[in-house]
Amino acid sequence: MGRFTDMDDDEHRLPEGMQRIGYDADTQRYTFRDANGNLFESEPGSRYGELRPAGFETPQSTSYTPPEDIEERNHAVDRNHREAMRTMLPFALLIFVFLLLVFRGVNGSFGMRADHGTSQVLDCHEGGRHIRVEEGETCWAIAQSHSLGVEELLGLEGNEDVDCNRLRVGQAMCVPV
Repeated sequence: MGRFTDMDDDEHRLPEGMQRIGYDADTQRYTFRDANGNLFESEPGSRYGELRPAGFETPQSTSYTPPEDIEERNHAVDRNHREAMRTMLPFALLIFVFLLLVFRGVNGSFGMRADHGTSQVLDCHEGGRHIRVEEGETCWAIAQSHSLGVEELLGLEGNEDVDCNRLRVGQAMCVPV
């Protein structure tokens, strides 16, 4: 049961002597009768708005709108749009920063390759050179292509920080010449 069920009936909302007697679904108008028997209609879609005598039509607005009014309305809409954007901007900025931090935490590099834009300097031993890991390569494939085992590849000077389980595209590694 609702909180204000005693206010659901018409006697609390209508003037003394007025009674709602019908509803026309086609025109969406309620019909009321006063104490003298006069009939009144509500505005379309309004249950308790202004009442007017039944049978009298309200003048319909013309479809012609002067250009000055249109321009005035356009300026009002633009002002409201700017105010709404100004209100929403701090929240959008917070969401953007939050998503940026989430991507940073998940990816570790904002979606770019970790070595993109920076040159990783390796000090390979004499007789060695550095290569960049390409997509699809593994430590085993790199070691086999240079006639080494994985342990020998990781044991070369300059490969101390290489973790084969976390090998990234573009990562530098030392290999023998």
